[in-house]
Amino acid sequence: MPRICLVVADAARARILTCEPGDAAADLSPRLVDHVDLVNPERRLRPSQVHSETRPGTLHGPGGRASGSDDHRDQHREGVDQRFAGEIYRQLGDVLTAYPATKAVIVASPHMLGLLRHWIGGLAARRVEVQEVARDLTLETVPQLHDHLADLGLVPARTRRSAT
Repeated sequence: MPRICLVVADAARARILTCEPGDAAADLSPRLVDHVDLVNPERRLRPSQVHSETRPGTLHGPGGRASGSDDHRDQHREGVDQRFAGEIYRQLGDVLTAYPATKAVIVASPHMLGLLRHWIGGLAARRVEVQEVARDLTLETVPQLHDHLADLGLVPARTRRSAT
């Protein structure tokens, strides 16, 4: 079985894993191995911790007229997300160098998957087949993630030992 590399990400966290082949002779099933766990600290902060004002304010002009102000919070957040997507790709490259794989499965929230698409095109040069899943599975445990991806046919299923 060829090695499979997995990226599980949203805007606040990313994990990079590999699916290691099992050994039928030793009664070992394929297993997922965690290699990188990234955190985007700014996405875990409350808006009041990032900006001096908790909401965009209202500017009062001469004569008491009020107008809304745009402090570019959305653009700032998008920039933070884009930088995190780039960091995920760089870390994925490091894992692929250390653990060569022929297939990469990118499982990400729809927003992060859109940002990662900009980067994952570079995997073609490594001759890595890419499959995408637009779901946020970052909170799942490794066994839950393995079972979920096996149900989707993306990784081989774990063999469950029966209690005898």
